Amino acid sequence: MEEEQPEDYSDIKLQRDSANIREELCASIPLFLYKDGQSSQPTSTRKWVKQSNTAKLAALINTFQEWPQLLDTSLRSVTEPLVLAFNQYIQHHPECYFQSPPAEVDSVEPLPRAVCKLLYTLCKVRGTKVISIFFSNEPSLLEPMLDAFESWEFRSIEGKVDLSSTANILTWEERYIMLLWLSHLTQTPFDLATISSSDARQSSHTPPMSPLFSTFPGVAQRLLDLGFRYLFSVSKEHDAAKSLLVRLCMRPDMNRLGLKQSCMHWLLQSLKDLLDGSEPMSIYRLTGALSFLAGFFKSCDGISIAPFIMTVLDCTQNISAAGTSHTKTAYGSAAVRKLVVKLHRASAIHLLSDCSSSADSETDNMTLLGNIIDQLMICLGDKDSPVRFAASKALSIIAQELDPDMKEQLLDALADKLRDDLGGTGNDMAAGAPLKSDEEYPEQDWSTADPLQWQGLILTMSHLLYRRSVPEEKLPMVVGLLMNALDFEQRSSTGASTGSIVRDAACFGMWSVARKCTTKELLRVAASEIRSRRNPKPHSSVFPVLAAELVLTAALDPEGNIRRAASAALQELVGRHPDVISRGIDLVQIIDYQAVGLRSRAMSDVALQAARLDDVYLYAFSEGLLSWRAIGSPNAAVRRQAATVIGRIFHRHGLVPISPLVQRIEEGRAQSLDECHGLYLALAEVIRLDPSISCRSVTTRHNSPSRQLVRFLRENGPISIDDIVAQGKKAYLAAEALCTMMAALGESSPVSVVDGIHESSQQTRDSTDLKDFEYHLAILEQSYEYSMQIPPGVIPAATVSIFKQLDGSNQRQLLLERILYAGKDYVTRRNPEDSVGWIAALGGVFQACLESTPDLLDNFRVPIHDALVSQLVEKSNWLSKTAALKHLFKPVFLECLRSGLNMTPLHQALLHCLDDRSVANSREVGSEVRTQAIETTGSFNELVHWNEAQRVEIFGRIYGLALEKLDRIRDRAWRCIMKYPDAVLPKSHPCVQVLYIEWERMAALSTSSVMYFNFMLHFCNDDRLRLAMIRGLITSASSGGEALLSAARLAISRFLTMASPADADVFYDGLLAVIRAEMPTGRLLWPGMEVLAFLLDTDVVTQGSTNKEAAADYWSSTTLFLPRSSSSSSLTE
Repeated sequence: MEEEQPEDYSDIKLQRDSANIREELCASIPLFLYKDGQSSQPTSTRKWVKQSNTAKLAALINTFQEWPQLLDTSLRSVTEPLVLAFNQYIQHHPECYFQSPPAEVDSVEPLPRAVCKLLYTLCKVRGTKVISIFFSNEPSLLEPMLDAFESWEFRSIEGKVDLSSTANILTWEERYIMLLWLSHLTQTPFDLATISSSDARQSSHTPPMSPLFSTFPGVAQRLLDLGFRYLFSVSKEHDAAKSLLVRLCMRPDMNRLGLKQSCMHWLLQSLKDLLDGSEPMSIYRLTGALSFLAGFFKSCDGISIAPFIMTVLDCTQNISAAGTSHTKTAYGSAAVRKLVVKLHRASAIHLLSDCSSSADSETDNMTLLGNIIDQLMICLGDKDSPVRFAASKALSIIAQELDPDMKEQLLDALADKLRDDLGGTGNDMAAGAPLKSDEEYPEQDWSTADPLQWQGLILTMSHLLYRRSVPEEKLPMVVGLLMNALDFEQRSSTGASTGSIVRDAACFGMWSVARKCTTKELLRVAASEIRSRRNPKPHSSVFPVLAAELVLTAALDPEGNIRRAASAALQELVGRHPDVISRGIDLVQIIDYQAVGLRSRAMSDVALQAARLDDVYLYAFSEGLLSWRAIGSPNAAVRRQAATVIGRIFHRHGLVPISPLVQRIEEGRAQSLDECHGLYLALAEVIRLDPSISCRSVTTRHNSPSRQLVRFLRENGPISIDDIVAQGKKAYLAAEALCTMMAALGESSPVSVVDGIHESSQQTRDSTDLKDFEYHLAILEQSYEYSMQIPPGVIPAATVSIFKQLDGSNQRQLLLERILYAGKDYVTRRNPEDSVGWIAALGGVFQACLESTPDLLDNFRVPIHDALVSQLVEKSNWLSKTAALKHLFKPVFLECLRSGLNMTPLHQALLHCLDDRSVANSREVGSEVRTQAIETTGSFNELVHWNEAQRVEIFGRIYGLALEKLDRIRDRAWRCIMKYPDAVLPKSHPCVQVLYIEWERMAALSTSSVMYFNFMLHFCNDDRLRLAMIRGLITSASSGGEALLSAARLAISRFLTMASPADADVFYDGLLAVIRAEMPTGRLLWPGMEVLAFLLDTDVVTQGSTNKEAAADYWSSTTLFLPRSSSSSSLTE
């Protein structure tokens, strides 16, 4: 089978384990910070911590990366101790930072470094704005923090602070957190001059911006020096430095000293020098200057920055034009483009808020504003997501300040760009287009659309809705576009989905509609104004259509985050607008945020439950399941599940979906083999659940019974026998589709139409002509080699289908003969794996003959019996063995019972499989054969027909396999024993009575537990089972996993300690008998000796004189095969 991507269970596992992780985190933090793990006194603060402990705590925090809100309940308990310990360290032990670590401890780091790493991890997971709230803002901490930063970062060899030093001692996490903390402390309400206790230290990095620098307070000079030093850093600390400088410039006392104007002039001159080539172009210097400037524009009022707007716009225009090599290099950086967008946004807001302008100035402002909006519209299709996000948010913020007419023009421009991106094919996808039928309303073709452009445009509309900037008359158009975007899908050349980003943005828009639009506003939007395929009947309100779209997306979308986003939007819609959604409360209980996390559960359980609530949801699923989300999915497993859901939904609600399915085939609407595969599976499932449906009118021109439907598919279907050969790696999809359709039609009961009344046509069924027979058989034979990729059961079902459609015994005999003798070719000349399909087909037709016409088997009984025995006994491929056990063994066994054929070869073959230890490609594939042999034995209800000796041999091995080291084999063997507890032992046996009385408790018993081994060892008292069980026990007690090894050995010790001397002797005799039988090079020789060595080492074997003799017997037997030196030393010991 093709390798499918497993579903992501990480978020569900995280939610389940989050409480334990938070508890562990909260309990570990005090032990990490303080020596006693309890008090928070400065004297108990650790000076050094292990790097491994820091990494463990960071890993615990990082587990919340995908779901940071789960950390909120413990955020204060985690963050505040870290902040307190850092404060205590810099105030009481700053000199310890440079002390040598303890010699006896390896890989340690100073406490501040570890704390900063954890605080940065928290900022990364939960956000800087959230975590900085917990930073201490005491003014008395400002200078100690500065002293610690300067002394740790710029310490010279002589131990003095040298600000001109370039030896960076702090890590970038330390610099980032400490600069961020300093920016938080600069918001103190006191003038910096009042809290500066000393003058600033001399620095060679004094900002070259103004002679006023020397007039600033000492603390301010030191802060500015640090800010400008790291503003152009290549690592994360440049963000914290920018925040520090902006907040410092915004202080009233520093503003009075002229810091703001000085910084603005210096910034603009720096930008000009970088852009005109006066200074070497450095992206980091440019991003540092632009981020500082963007922070200024965001924080300052319009009066302060009005004189600089034109200069800034000239700089950004210069960058955007990319006319020189310098600006081209700058514009190639996504960070630069994002900062340009932010500057455009801030400039536009200040232009719109400038109320003191003259008429001419206002005209100039509107011209500038139009240019800015044009630039932002271009950025909506940028190749980098941060730029698109910033542009969409900027347009929505600007739109808040626009007049209603300009808002409408902006929305029209966005809609026009969406339509133009579809090549002019999307003109009817918004408001104003009446609802159409499926024939008049084809599915949207997204092949020419640009997903990046669509994401930016849809995200902008979503932001506009969230900020209530959409005029009411434009609401139908915007909602229609959002609903259209929910169906957007496009794939790259590698098969990766590129349409998910558009659907995610559309979910945000739908959530904004539900949250920000009032019920009255939405009630005034008529459903006829919204283009939607999920609108089965006229509605006066748009609410049913919105609910249907969100339900469909929440249940069927391939992306988990989109399913959850649609679920959240639906809950918002129902909660904010009560009594307008049909069965709204029931609906949100089904479309639950957690329920839609797994795609398999969402598509099956959630979809089926939602479809029952109302016809609106039923018709939505009837349309959505036939789309790219379900039967058109590139994932074969999803298509199989979608086909099952289609059959169940349509069958349960009495719909007749065969017409649209056949119509899609007839019109050639299935464009790829994947979609054809899903279409065939869906049609087969519908026919299987409602057999009579294949004989109703499937189209206006094909009023045909099932056999004619087969001929229609053969002549007009998009999949043919040639596709099985021609499709290369995907040929198995064509084989599976055709075989599944054959199987479904074979299960159907054709009916004839006489005077409009459907009657059973079992008596009047026509014989299948030779052409149909050869067509079906050719499909079957071509599918043999893909049996390992096709789901199990498809090929046997297709074989039975052919058999059922053959009326005459001669035809059925011909089928059996063709399948039987074709197998020689697969076994001798082709890949041995190809024989798996042949064996499955032979088993299917043999079982069908046995159930309906057993007389046909008279001529084939012996050849099939011999073929089965040869597959199981001879050295054949393990896949062939497992297939023969699964598909062929039981029907042949039943035929032997019916005909009185000798059962000894079958018995010996089954024993051979239960003992299979074959190895292929360094892998013990015999375990697969043993597992299937156990399953085959457990599937019999005719065990009584084995004689007692045969049952003892078979179940002796199963009891032994119930103790071997492989978990899955122990589990299968234990279930088989539970199913037939008295297969060997009488019902009066104490262990058998326990199984009958305590069946539920014993069935739930873990096969890796001590209790399980204790119970199983009591079966060793039976002479018929002992040796086989000891063989299995040796593997678990010598080479199993650590837990299994401990459980097996502890159980053996307990059993022998509590057993009577006679029973213990019998066990030792059996163990020694197994060891002797394995001499000199048997598989269990050394494992058996290891078990006996364990018993000798624990003195269990020396209890009683008889056991001592057994031990001496063991040591004497080892001299037969051990090297001379080894044996003599062992005897001496």
